[in-house]
This record gives sequence, C-alpha cells and structure tokens, in this order.
Amino acid sequence: MNRKVLFVDDDVNLLESFSRQLRKKAEVTIAEGAKAGIEAAARQGPFAVVISDYSMPVMNGVDMLRVIRHGSQDTVRILLTGHADLEVAIQAVNESNIFRLLTKPCSPETIEKVLNDAFRHHDLITGERDLMEKTLKGSVSVLCDIISLVKPDVFGRVSRILPFLRWVSKRLDDPQPWETETAAMLSVLGFITLPDLLIHKVEKGKPLTESEVQQFMAHPAFGAKLLSRIPRMEGVAAIVANQEKHFEGGGEPKNAPPGVAIPLGARILKAVVDFDILLANGMSKTEAITKLERRKGIYDPNVVSALAEAINEQGRYAMQKVHLHSLAAGMILAEDIVGQRGNETVLLMAKGRELNETAIEYLLDNMRTIKINQPVAVIQPI
Repeated sequence: MNRKVLFVDDDVNLLESFSRQLRKKAEVTIAEGAKAGIEAAARQGPFAVVISDYSMPVMNGVDMLRVIRHGSQDTVRILLTGHADLEVAIQAVNESNIFRLLTKPCSPETIEKVLNDAFRHHDLITGERDLMEKTLKGSVSVLCDIISLVKPDVFGRVSRILPFLRWVSKRLDDPQPWETETAAMLSVLGFITLPDLLIHKVEKGKPLTESEVQQFMAHPAFGAKLLSRIPRMEGVAAIVANQEKHFEGGGEPKNAPPGVAIPLGARILKAVVDFDILLANGMSKTEAITKLERRKGIYDPNVVSALAEAINEQGRYAMQKVHLHSLAAGMILAEDIVGQRGNETVLLMAKGRELNETAIEYLLDNMRTIKINQPVAVIQPI
C-alpha cells in the first residue's frame, strides 16, 4: 500500500514539525512552496496524499493541487488554510474536489486522524480501479478466446496486425493506447454474424455484391453495440464502430463526422487491417503501403506514413519448427495448424496467430482426438 505523503508550505518550521510528527506513520516528503511541491510530485510521486497550505507566494494551494491532480488522479488532496482565507478556500474546495479542508492551527491528533482517513480513501480508490481493470482485462480475454475458437481464421488477423498497430499508436502519441489495442482485438466481434463465405471473400479481397457489402458494413455496429454494454468500454466501442469509416467521409457509419473527428484508434485500425489483407493476398509490404497511399480519401495520411515507418524499422524474427508441447506464449504461427479427424481436414488455428496459454491449451486438448501435423513452424522476435 502507498503510504507516501507530501507536505507543501512556505513555512519551513511548520514543514519540519509535520515531518517529525508523522515520520513513524508515513513516508514523508516536504516541499517549501508551490513550485517545489509540483517538482516533488513529478520526481518522487505518486503520493497517496498531498497536504498543502492555501496561502503561498506565486501560486496558491488549490491551484497547485489542481496541477498535481493532472499527473496523479488517485492522489488524495488536503488543504490547510487560515481563518482569513477561509471563505475563498471553501469555494475553491467545492470547485476542485479536495478531500478535506483544515484550518490553522491544526492539532497533531487532527492531522493524524485526517491522514488515516485519507489513506483509507486512497486504498478504496486504487482498489476499485485495480478491480475494474482486472475485470475489464478478464472480459476482453474471454471474448478474444471465444472469437479465436469460433472464427480461428479471422482471429489470426488480430495477431498479425497488433505489432504494426502498437508501433503506429506509439508513433502518433495515441492518448489511449490500451483502448486502441483492445478495440483491435475485438474488432472482429461482429464477424460472428457473417457467413464464412462472405468472410472468405473479404479476406481475399474479392469483389462483393451490393447485398454482401451492406451485410459486411453492419458488423462494426453490431460489435460496438455488444461492447457498449460493458462499463468503461465506451472508447473501445467507438473505435470498433468507426473501423470502416473513411477519413474524408465515406464508409460507415454514414452520419459520423470525418477526418480527425474519427477516433485515432479507428483510423489506425482501418489502415493496418487493409494493409494486412493486401499482404495476405501476395503483396509485399512496400507494395501494400503504396496501394494504401493511392487510395485517396480512405486513410489518415499521418497513419499511413507512420505505418510505412513501422515497416522500415521492423525488428528481425527467427523461424523454427517445434512440437506442440514446446509451444510458448508469444510465439506467432508461421503456418496454419490443421488436423485430421477421420477423412475430415480441420483448421484448428490460422497462420499469424500470436499464441497465449489458452490457445496452447486448446491445441493440446485437440491432440487427444485429432491427428495434428507436427512439428509446426513458428516465429519469434529476436
């Protein structure tokens, strides 16, 4: 548990008194003035609690706490003020979501009690957030595992595009990289509504009939609708919904705003998915990038440029042949894994799938009833 406390005041004697009083109960850092407080929060944080005087030169305590909050949303903020500043401070507290307001002079017993309350509040905030993050990650993992089992050939695409998507997301300073990556993993959720023949035509870049186009273009909205029911997945759902939106206004949804109003994650996803389809149909990486550049109005030019950089700086990979019992998480399949059940040939997992523990367990379980050709080709980053 985080028990770090930052005290900020322009009174050095008061700071030293606080430090002596509480050093056995917490890890105490003191800072003289608002500027020093902001620097301490940036260099030595995150702090569980920040206690600051209101009246300080250059910047008051409320403004300083507001700055610190931008860098650490979970930090519990407490304000100390004299009676002369009380009315102004109360108004500032109401506007800034500060945990407690204490008036000077403040007894040691009061400080200790409020600090204990602040620690409990911090534990509650971080505990709820950690639980929510674990719940979200678990939900995403379950959905991905289901998709990979129901549509193994389609889910292989996700593993292939993720390295490019992560690189482009980082290159463009994506403010929500987790949402972008999660949306990519769940972008094919709507494919469960599509017939395999239609999916095959899309993956092979074959022309679609008008009715097939309409059917295919409905899949992002279906996937987004399912995701929107999961708390805190609104951003992911928006990316999934806009994955077929063209940069200059075409595509779906028709009524969605174009250009930079399209979520960045959706602009990245559109480019890397179409890039992967071109590669899967025999184009080299250079040819595929050129093809994207020539499709004017469909992609964000900055995304295509970043994708081209990703190709140029792509790391080297080593290929090897391994038996199923030697598979490890992080390996990427370099060939389809197929099995033989009597006279039936079964596709168990598609080329390009990045393996995790669930996928490996699935293959090992199928070994008991299906004859699987071994060893299999895999690639690993060097």
